Amino acid sequence: MRKILHHLLLNKYVWLILLPLSVGWLGLADRLHTRTQKALYTQLDSVKQIWGGNLAQPMPSIRYKRFGSDVPSLNKGEVSASDIAVILDLDYRKKGLVYYTGYNAQFMSKYTLRNPENEKIYLSFIFPYPTTPGEGMLQNVKLLVGGQEDIEDTEYQPNLALWTGVLEPAQTLDITVSYNGRGLDQFEYGFESNKQVNHFQMKIDVRGAKELDYAESTMPPTEPIEENLTGKILLWKLDRTLTQFNIGVILPDKLDIEQQLSIMAWRAPFFFFLFFISVVALLRLVKEPLNLLQMGIISVAYFLFYPLFAYLIMYLDLYYAFALSFGILGLLIFNYTRTLYGAKLAFAVFVAYTFYLGVTSIAALLPTYTGVILTVEGVVLIGIVMQVLSRYKELRIETLLDLPRSNT
Repeated sequence: MRKILHHLLLNKYVWLILLPLSVGWLGLADRLHTRTQKALYTQLDSVKQIWGGNLAQPMPSIRYKRFGSDVPSLNKGEVSASDIAVILDLDYRKKGLVYYTGYNAQFMSKYTLRNPENEKIYLSFIFPYPTTPGEGMLQNVKLLVGGQEDIEDTEYQPNLALWTGVLEPAQTLDITVSYNGRGLDQFEYGFESNKQVNHFQMKIDVRGAKELDYAESTMPPTEPIEENLTGKILLWKLDRTLTQFNIGVILPDKLDIEQQLSIMAWRAPFFFFLFFISVVALLRLVKEPLNLLQMGIISVAYFLFYPLFAYLIMYLDLYYAFALSFGILGLLIFNYTRTLYGAKLAFAVFVAYTFYLGVTSIAALLPTYTGVILTVEGVVLIGIVMQVLSRYKELRIETLLDLPRSNT
């Protein structure tokens, strides 16, 4: 084995092919990585300014004092009951090659307030908005008191809605708040710290997505998840609860093409090396001489798939770009090897091209199934190798690689 490695490492023809291609791959991978980082971070700020960022809705707060009191400080009140319904309609936003996980939100809530004193109180209901200044907007914001809009006592400020009014002793009052908004990635509802949560119910209807996740410091649904044709319905029911967790859901990402291209480019040299060795072995099996120029042309054609795919995908759908890039370079390699060595060997080289470039690229473009695809590919590949070698019982690795025969 040491002699084999020594012969390969000192073979100038191998390096004349591998070294330029390695430099090209490094340059392409670095270019794609830079483009990915720009898309993920620099572009993200502009997307947030146009579409909106994460919607993080804080729970409303209650402040009150006794009617006619001259005391400047206000007491903290509690929401007696909360009934909230949210619809998140997935709407991916594309900028360049990157898809951002956007959604349209409909927020509808009813809060029940109760005067905790035995006398009349002056109460403020403060409803903070879920948006960050400079990112996105809310539409159709409505605050209704007892089912009606109280224009005189309601203020719609830049970052919150405020209602102030008088409650009689032991009086209860329902306040409803609704709005439409747009967000990215996740929706969150936050509780006030060290406040007991009473008679709380929240339903989130996620439409267009079924693979959901939950961020750190958020609780999963307390009730069984309902699944329907459009997505999932999540339900939380809490009563007399003290918690440091919020409620939230993370919507699934769409395939990040830029990032997957970068991953493909960094993995490519390893799979190309296997392809190169396979082509050499195939030529030796049929006793064809190795030709530097011919191997170089095949290697360059293999490499050109990556820049061609990277640029075609900017103008074509993912599947069309992949099929066109893979098909064009595959046909060129097949036709070239067919002309040189015949159809049978050309077909074998094309199979190797499909295994090491086609299947591995598909695995990178389907990150959820990468492990399964590569494992199945490995099993099929070892099966093919075993089948071929079983027909050449006396075959030695020195013969395949055209190396001096070992005496051991």
